[in-house]
Amino acid sequence: MRLSPTAAFINSRVQVLMRTDHSVIYTDKAEPNVVLKAETIWIDGKPYGPPSMAAQTSRDLCREHDIYIALGGRHERITRCFGLVHDDHGNAIALKLERAPKGNLRHLIEETPEVPSVRQRVEMAASLAESVAYLHSRGVIWGDLSTRNVLVFGVDDDISLKICDFASSALENVHPRFGIHTYEPGYCPALPEGQVRTLPMMQRELYALGSAVYEITAWKFPYAGVSGDIWDIVESGTMPVIADDNVARDIITRCWNFEYDSAASVADDLAAIFGRLTKE
Repeated sequence: MRLSPTAAFINSRVQVLMRTDHSVIYTDKAEPNVVLKAETIWIDGKPYGPPSMAAQTSRDLCREHDIYIALGGRHERITRCFGLVHDDHGNAIALKLERAPKGNLRHLIEETPEVPSVRQRVEMAASLAESVAYLHSRGVIWGDLSTRNVLVFGVDDDISLKICDFASSALENVHPRFGIHTYEPGYCPALPEGQVRTLPMMQRELYALGSAVYEITAWKFPYAGVSGDIWDIVESGTMPVIADDNVARDIITRCWNFEYDSAASVADDLAAIFGRLTKE
């Protein structure tokens, strides 16, 4: 089927990389190493897609930009932010970000048939925990911690990770509560929803960190292979099964039992395991 003139024009100017329920990630072909995160595709200041909710979109993008500013500019484990794009009326219409050549960690896990070594998986988990600890040191609680929001850089065995997507993050004294798009079901505490709502934000964050450590070390999504509605399973109190030979088993369990008080402690414990594996 031939593309319409409008679709052909869009394809000639941009490449869509990903769509979510609330945003589109695309790149302008004139600037291929940068991605734009927006509500819809913008070309030359004109939207191509669903009608733009300019005021709300601008607030959401400015909130995420606030988080990047709080994170202090360039950091080896944070996706670089190059600022906001505005329309002629001063509304923020897109956020310009560093492009990850290999997509996100969830995709890597799903698409890599050969599971990396235990040492490499623990190294990735420790790197993520250190990234989360850095967020917290800057007064930020991620709120949507997930391997979906961990980007992959590097090649072969030299993989490095950077975290992204702070659209619903809490920022101390500026955005005191999470936004509306928070943890996916497999990363939520295995408790009834009413109880989850009463948990401090940090407890929810550290539980999600445990789920990320699980996904990386087990090399599969929490609840993978479990049939039924995932929300019903989570609210029933059922946690994913951790294999006995998972070297991070105790760390994951402590995260899920709310026994950690900081991501830095999780990072330290993972680094200790990595150190032991390196010596073997």
